[in-house]
Amino acid sequence: MWKKAICLSAVLDIMLLGVSCAPPQQAPPQVEQKMRVPLYGMFETFVENTRVYHNPFSETELRARFTSPSGRGVNYFGFYDGGNTWRQRFMPDEPGTWLYNLSFSDGAPGAMGVFECVAAGAKPGPWKPDPENPRWLLSADGNRFAPVAVFADCYLTPLDWKDAIQWCKEKGFNTLVTPTFNTRFWAEEWDNLTAFALQPGELKRIVDYDRYNLQMWGQWDDMIRTAGLAGIYIGAFEGPCGKYGGQENGKYPPNELVFSPAMRDRFDTERNKRIIRYLIARQGAFWNLAYWSLGNTEVFRHCVADEREFIEYGEYFASAAPFGRLLTAQDCEQVHGENRRWLSGLNIPASRKLNTVQTAAGNYDNPEWTKAGPNNQLALDAWGRPPQYGGFPVLSTEGLWEGQGRAKKPLRVIWGFLAAGAHAVWADWNYENADNTFGSIGRCWSPVKPLEKHLFRTSDLGANCSGDEELPIALEHLKTYQYWKMKPHNELVAGGAEAYCLAEPGSQYMIYAPEGGTVKLDLNSAPGPFTARWLDPRQGTYTEPERFEGGAARSFAAPGNEDWVLSVTPAK
Repeated sequence: MWKKAICLSAVLDIMLLGVSCAPPQQAPPQVEQKMRVPLYGMFETFVENTRVYHNPFSETELRARFTSPSGRGVNYFGFYDGGNTWRQRFMPDEPGTWLYNLSFSDGAPGAMGVFECVAAGAKPGPWKPDPENPRWLLSADGNRFAPVAVFADCYLTPLDWKDAIQWCKEKGFNTLVTPTFNTRFWAEEWDNLTAFALQPGELKRIVDYDRYNLQMWGQWDDMIRTAGLAGIYIGAFEGPCGKYGGQENGKYPPNELVFSPAMRDRFDTERNKRIIRYLIARQGAFWNLAYWSLGNTEVFRHCVADEREFIEYGEYFASAAPFGRLLTAQDCEQVHGENRRWLSGLNIPASRKLNTVQTAAGNYDNPEWTKAGPNNQLALDAWGRPPQYGGFPVLSTEGLWEGQGRAKKPLRVIWGFLAAGAHAVWADWNYENADNTFGSIGRCWSPVKPLEKHLFRTSDLGANCSGDEELPIALEHLKTYQYWKMKPHNELVAGGAEAYCLAEPGSQYMIYAPEGGTVKLDLNSAPGPFTARWLDPRQGTYTEPERFEGGAARSFAAPGNEDWVLSVTPAK
């Protein structure tokens, strides 16, 4: 039963003590070859525990202590995975020999061992802010990363998430924003697709929050793993905040999207802290989990009672989650003039904070958000005024949702944010029924239909939309600059047509003109020479470049009276 643990322990003993149990003058006994794990890849092992538990999810916990090649210690924990099996996962971030010690909280036998972290086959690792200019992102390996992201609720069946991943591959998207576990939805004709096991008995949709639905947790593992094999990040959009099941403010009909009992606890009940640790243990070692989320939409309203609970929740989660992964909570850092700076209040490193926001909060059809100005200003406000507050990467996870009024002009959202040094996530929100009562984020499911009749198809997603084509064009254009050196500088384009400017003054300028016209660019302190050309953000095509000298204000006439992007870069 303990053969694997004994073999690994023998390897550890030989390495640490330099002794052998072999008789003198004889070859040492053979031991298991040391496991090789790529940098930022996943190490995984298991321990068999034959003790009898009434509830193995709550009566013991597998705890881990990893020691890096440089001697740094990392505490983590494993998870129960059915039968007598507990699993331990880990994402090594340092090449060389790692040691680990696994122990159960109730004293059941654990295991010890070693593995080798190697550079061959290294994974990019999760996102992190660029320390030189935190508006922009890097992967953990230090390479620059610009998210081309789609939001799709595709996590309820493998049919849907496989389609979503394939769609991303075909369309050039490198990030799929979706929940990574289900704590809210259960519709008519569905089986149990929640994170929680059913309570005993014949009643349907009554769950046990102390036990977990291992089949679904395994499917969410498969979703993240499959995306990683395709080189696609998963951006989490759900959080274990203690508010699960039941109705969402009466939003849905009585028999739609409901399971019971409704839980409305604080995050820090012992039961909910187990849920938090279980999520982190299962999913935290996947290299392509881009960031953690403390909740879904409007975390400040739906997931916590007040700022104090938010701070305590975020700091607890960060303390439990290793690897320094980014943490976000949508709309908790400056949204729509409310001066909410809750992310800034978290006592965790700034390098772990990601600011996710939405546009048009409370009125998704507000026509103001079809203008570039409000989108640009929201992104600027969300960035804040570091070091006083803010200074974290900004990602609009809700805003560029076609099918809603706020995204009727996708270019205004895409470029309004990008010119402020921020990113937008595209989604297809087109209603699936004539009276517009059920929108499907990504057309991936509809609560009025059983899941086997899911509506998510690569031919459907993006039908009658343009943002799914325009967002990749924008990010490809961004890569034509040394964009990581650029910051918002709207003051450089005052006095001409409406325009928004991202620049490294004196060197490179990206100017978005939402209604074309003649743009005036202040180049008084930039002698040049420069090259200017216009990008058509609908087609991804450019006008012929024009060479000119700087040292003065220059005017540039757009080719038309619709959205255009002016690129001014050093002449070659």
